[in-house]
Amino acid sequence: MRQSALYTRLLKTIYLMVAITVLICVLAVELFFEDVESRALNFELQANADFFKANIEGNKFQHWKTADLEAFFLPQDGSDARLPELFRGREAPSFDEVKIDGKTFLITVEQVNTPSGKLYLAKDFTSMERREFIVEAFLVLFAAIMLVAGFFVSKGSARLLIKPLEKLSRDIRVVKPGVSMQRLKRDYRDIEFVRIAESFNLFLSELEFHIKREKAFVKLASHELRTPLAVISGALEILEQRRDLTEKDQKTLSRIGNATRTMQQDTEMLLQLARGKADDENLTQVNVPRLAEEVVADLGSSNRSFANRAEIISEASVPRIYTNPVLVRMLLRNLIKNALVHTPSKVEIHLDEEQIHINDFGGGLPPPIVSKVTSSSYKESGGLQESSFGLLIVQLICERLNWQLEIAQSSKRGTRFVIHMNRPLQE
Repeated sequence: MRQSALYTRLLKTIYLMVAITVLICVLAVELFFEDVESRALNFELQANADFFKANIEGNKFQHWKTADLEAFFLPQDGSDARLPELFRGREAPSFDEVKIDGKTFLITVEQVNTPSGKLYLAKDFTSMERREFIVEAFLVLFAAIMLVAGFFVSKGSARLLIKPLEKLSRDIRVVKPGVSMQRLKRDYRDIEFVRIAESFNLFLSELEFHIKREKAFVKLASHELRTPLAVISGALEILEQRRDLTEKDQKTLSRIGNATRTMQQDTEMLLQLARGKADDENLTQVNVPRLAEEVVADLGSSNRSFANRAEIISEASVPRIYTNPVLVRMLLRNLIKNALVHTPSKVEIHLDEEQIHINDFGGGLPPPIVSKVTSSSYKESGGLQESSFGLLIVQLICERLNWQLEIAQSSKRGTRFVIHMNRPLQE
């Protein structure tokens, strides 16, 4: 299982503390052992020196030898040629460590006043060095064992520390957004995690309140928008039934009727998208080139600056697709209108079997908008700003139709949107 970065940091931190502790302990034991050994040798040598000083018999050359100690007394006027080589040329006082024939000796030279001369001592502490080597080897082995054990202790400690966080993360992942959301449990031993769970539950309560308010707003908007549209439609029917309008008035009335029906369809679809659903019962054959022509004509009649600026280039093999015509018309209207607004020159609409290309020759989109539009979902991108509301609708529609929105180009040379149509074709 892939561990989190926090787990890795905890493991490294705990193991580093263990390693430092082991190192300090080993160094402390080593220094203590060295100090004890040095003090013991110095005390023993001084005791031996005092003993031999007390046992010097007259002003003559003398020699004493035990299992690990050899001593010589050389009178003041005596020659050191009679001494072993390791003592020759040494002045009093002196202290030295010498290795000879695989053995280690501590050599001291002291001045003796009565009788006048020098006392030479050579202490063989080879056996003590061997014991020291054994102790050091044991310390190294102990440190290695402690480091290995410390690694497993660090892993266990890190897992123990990260376990409540993993549980908290799992509990948060299972929470599904909605009007009534499952609350996090507070069965943690540590008060910090209990407080985190309580804070998150408080956040869920606030989120539920906002969701309920938005649903209520959508419901109210549904009623408030449908009512005036129904009144307009009823008034248009009454005017048509009177049959006392001129031919020009009839054309104007027809345009108002078409715009009203389009507005009713758009309003209904926007409300459904706001609820996170759309009606799948209105699927039908859609002739995309013809629908694009209707959108271009409608935009040109509603705004004179848009007239004769949109060029549709359609391949003869473009088939009809089986989808929701209201959603496709809204998608085309928003993209084409957005292109016309952002350039004073022509806008090209290319249609082929699988894609819709809408090219303008303006200054391109701002980088933040490009980044959000090209994200896998408008939810992941955090949504678009109000100034990009049309693109937000396009994203919602593409997700609903199972189409993909791509910004193939966005620069000072213009912008090109590409819609990938993934709906099955109608035979």
